Amino acid sequence: MPDPVPGDPAPADAAKPVPAPTQPPVRLTKRVAVAPPEPSAPREKICAECGIKFHLESGKKFFLCPDCYRRSFARQRGGKGAARILTHITCVRCGAQEYLPFVPEDPEKALCRACFAAERPEPKAPSRHPRR
Repeated sequence: MPDPVPGDPAPADAAKPVPAPTQPPVRLTKRVAVAPPEPSAPREKICAECGIKFHLESGKKFFLCPDCYRRSFARQRGGKGAARILTHITCVRCGAQEYLPFVPEDPEKALCRACFAAERPEPKAPSRHPRR
């Protein structure tokens, strides 16, 4: 067996377990039970957009206060004062001039509302077999 080198652990020391550092024991505490809120009572929420507190009736799940909700809803629908783009067309079939609230694919072949309604196919008859 070779001579031990200084700094190498002795073979007898290698078999001894190294003691773990001592830590104070962890203390667990249970939370105090909280009574559930009344289902009919209004809840207090904080608006996700502006941060103000507002009351919310039961059964509703809004994250915006009424003012921010109205503003975002008006933005989605274009608002009352939003400009609408109207396209002036001349009907190919009857020659009537009309404004449409959209831009047709080919304005030269556009139909007025009355001619378009007359050209629409009849709705399909209800199926004889009910859906399962």
